[in-house]
Amino acid sequence: MTAPVDPYEWRESVLSTRSLSYMSNADFFASASRSASLSHPSQRPRRDTQTSDGSDLVMGNTHDDRQHNSPNPHPSSIPQLPASVAGSLLFTLPREIRDRIYTFCLAADNGTPVEWPLAPGAKTLCSLQPQLLRTCKAIHDESAPLLYSLNHLVFHHPSDANMFVRALASPPLARRFTTVVSLHIKATDTRLWMPYLTSTDPKRSLRADFPQLREIHVRYRSNRWNHSVPPEQNIRGCVGEDGKLEELIDGLRNVFLPKPLPNSRRSKRGGVDPFDEDDAHEEAGKPLNEMNEDEFMRFVDARRPGEDLAFKRQLLELHKAHAPAACRAPQPPTIRVLCVCRVNPAHFTSITAPSSASPQQGGGNAVPNNTPGGPAAILAHALNAATAAAEISAPLIQPVKEGEPFRGFTPVDFQGTGKKLRDAELGSARTATTPYVSKNGILVALQLHTLDPAARSAAGGH
Repeated sequence: MTAPVDPYEWRESVLSTRSLSYMSNADFFASASRSASLSHPSQRPRRDTQTSDGSDLVMGNTHDDRQHNSPNPHPSSIPQLPASVAGSLLFTLPREIRDRIYTFCLAADNGTPVEWPLAPGAKTLCSLQPQLLRTCKAIHDESAPLLYSLNHLVFHHPSDANMFVRALASPPLARRFTTVVSLHIKATDTRLWMPYLTSTDPKRSLRADFPQLREIHVRYRSNRWNHSVPPEQNIRGCVGEDGKLEELIDGLRNVFLPKPLPNSRRSKRGGVDPFDEDDAHEEAGKPLNEMNEDEFMRFVDARRPGEDLAFKRQLLELHKAHAPAACRAPQPPTIRVLCVCRVNPAHFTSITAPSSASPQQGGGNAVPNNTPGGPAAILAHALNAATAAAEISAPLIQPVKEGEPFRGFTPVDFQGTGKKLRDAELGSARTATTPYVSKNGILVALQLHTLDPAARSAAGGH
């Protein structure tokens, strides 16, 4: 019997010893050759000169501040289109319509994640048409940001992510507009990933390579499932007792989630703010529009006799909405870690199948009752009564809810989440996934999957 085909097996043998990185190839991807590439615009993105300034949709942070700061902005101050494209009908359309056209070429179908590098045998990259960027510089300047902001990038090795953003993509665009990435990590490769995830190296780290991330998805392929122990015990051990997974979660939390300031608003003893009176007087005399978020929050919490605390909290919301960008605390990305385990069909069925036992059915303690009023009938009645009393006294296990604090997973959390997926190589498979719960700021979920019997036999019985 042969082992099932792993679509990423080709990477494991190569990437586990890969030394390829941005630093080791910096000489090859020299800045001189990079400046001649079409991936690096030398001018600001251009705007349509044949539409009004108000109807021209401009992407955030891509406009020319000098034009908006001028006393009398006028369309004539906008750079003219090159003569080669000045007569193009495309540029007679409003900017938002042009963006829709660009999206058809530069966004993956149905939001399909874009894996890089391509899997073996793949000929196209999720129906993307990036050759649109080579049409002309005006189109490149307008559409290139969409290529990064509209697609969900997937990486299977830290060097893939580092090389993509540093050498193969346009570094300014990839760093500025990439907001969502997925990282597929095997339990056996955590040591390979941890330096990249937890480092602050400005040239080789996830935080430095993608500084504008709003979502980080981690697919962690666990090897903790033991088919010789009950499923309930496996469920507890996969998330709560996996040291490698805990190390991964702690590393992401330390890098991406904000740490409390030394002058926290509450002391460990439950008292008031531990900062001294001099700090309080200094903040009280500072104008509200010059306070940062933490200073303003201390100002709000420092309630004095006769002050309306609700009104001060309303001031806080107004302050956060209108504070200058320099005073706003950066928003951390949402981090989702999905722990994936492959189980056998028997375990999968026992976990996902709804329970059918009931007191009327005897809870598996059915006793023949052929003689009304006989000993068998009396015994059956006593067993049913004892079973019903035990079920009433036992606390009902409630399924976890999305976003609530982590308290462990149970089989009831998988009820109603089953899906059937189709893989071109491995055939059909069934999956069941728990809701995401918060583990000290990191959202964690558990997914179980198993191949259908037909697919297992086709894959060699494994």
